[in-house]
Amino acid sequence: MQAEARNSRWLWVILFVGLLLRLAYAAGQPIVANFVGTGGDSGWYLAVGWGFFSGQEHGWIRNIPFINNSIPTPPAYILYAGLFQQFLAEQETVVAMRLLQCLASIATVYLVFRITRTLHCQRAGLVAAALAAFHPALVFEPSNIATETLFIFFLSCGLWLFVEHYVNGVGDGRASWLSPSAAIVLTAMAFSLATLTRAVSILFPLGLALHIALLRRRPCLRHWRRHIALLLAVYLAILLTWTVYNLALWDRFVFVSDRLLPTVWRGAESEDGSPQQNDALLLAGAEAEVPEGCEVDCRYHHPAALYLERIGEIIGADPAGLLALRANELAYSLLQPHGTTHLGNVSIREAALNWLNSGRSLAELSEITQIEGFWAKLLTWLFHLLGIVFGLPGMIMLRRRWPLSLPVMGYALYTVLAHSVLLALPRYLFTIEVIWLIFAGCALVIIQARWRRSGAKEIPDALTASAR
Repeated sequence: MQAEARNSRWLWVILFVGLLLRLAYAAGQPIVANFVGTGGDSGWYLAVGWGFFSGQEHGWIRNIPFINNSIPTPPAYILYAGLFQQFLAEQETVVAMRLLQCLASIATVYLVFRITRTLHCQRAGLVAAALAAFHPALVFEPSNIATETLFIFFLSCGLWLFVEHYVNGVGDGRASWLSPSAAIVLTAMAFSLATLTRAVSILFPLGLALHIALLRRRPCLRHWRRHIALLLAVYLAILLTWTVYNLALWDRFVFVSDRLLPTVWRGAESEDGSPQQNDALLLAGAEAEVPEGCEVDCRYHHPAALYLERIGEIIGADPAGLLALRANELAYSLLQPHGTTHLGNVSIREAALNWLNSGRSLAELSEITQIEGFWAKLLTWLFHLLGIVFGLPGMIMLRRRWPLSLPVMGYALYTVLAHSVLLALPRYLFTIEVIWLIFAGCALVIIQARWRRSGAKEIPDALTASAR
């Protein structure tokens, strides 16, 4: 009982310090100046969010265009950015969004604790929560006007509800304050919000349905077919709200997002880059007409047939080269931590490689430490590599608890497989960072326990040997 109380106090300390770090970093970031007339995602989300509630079909805000009849992305983050702008001025909007994202990020840390505790034990939960709370990239990310923070929060909610309140709640007799049906409905809602934030998770609930089928022999899961149907029905019903909206208002059919083919093409095209470069590549030698509305913004307006044609050309021209490109891009995106580029333009990885290939002098090594943002980048690298190095063994160590661990590690595998076809960037693979940390927390506690047991065994053996 005392141990639980002590662990609870440590958890509150971790959450409090983690929140302070996020708020302190967010307070030092620029407000609107970086989003005016820029081509980045942050300015685009703010502009399209404002335009969504403007009542206009298309227009401009802060020198950035919006077109409401052909929004290419899922709508959740656009609605999030747009709602604040209905009541707040520009600067207050960005401050409010960052504040809410800091709260969502620290709530994710708490969910990491709950998931890890369910998978292994409370101490493992504390370790994983500390890793997530103090991971530099997870501290920096809530300040970005981008989808990652909210997506990771909704993803963590879904995994927590499914693992703790559905699988664990009915699997080993432990009571849950949620009935199985309620846990399934809430899981479906969480994953639908995740998918309406970033479309990459769109097929994962099918994996959850398969997992329920694998557990069907459990006595408490005699209604497993009903649970699968409920999960998929609620999930699909929420996703279809965006489809119905577009059909009713714009006579346009879209299911979640129409960026699948553009993302597959960008993953296959080695020379893709800015929207302007991509337009030039797509339209080079093509007979396709410039789509209606391109006088405002031509991005993602190209017909699906054009993307399919370009993808087919790339596959037909050099299939082996395409496989090598996908493997290299995926490996780089997995190993390269997200969140280091805004700390400075010079890469410490490249600088370190240059040092290793040169004279390896102490003077040159000292120069590396003077790179802008060196220590923050180094810490980000350490947390990222620690998560992977211990996360993979953690997945293996928990293999016997597969009814609980499989959905969590399954999402990591699902994301890697998805981006073996889709465009892979460190930012896109960043969404599974908390999963690495969950299993790293379990591995560290298991390794420590085994080391202590082996040490305790060696002492009596040594005493026995000396007595002889």
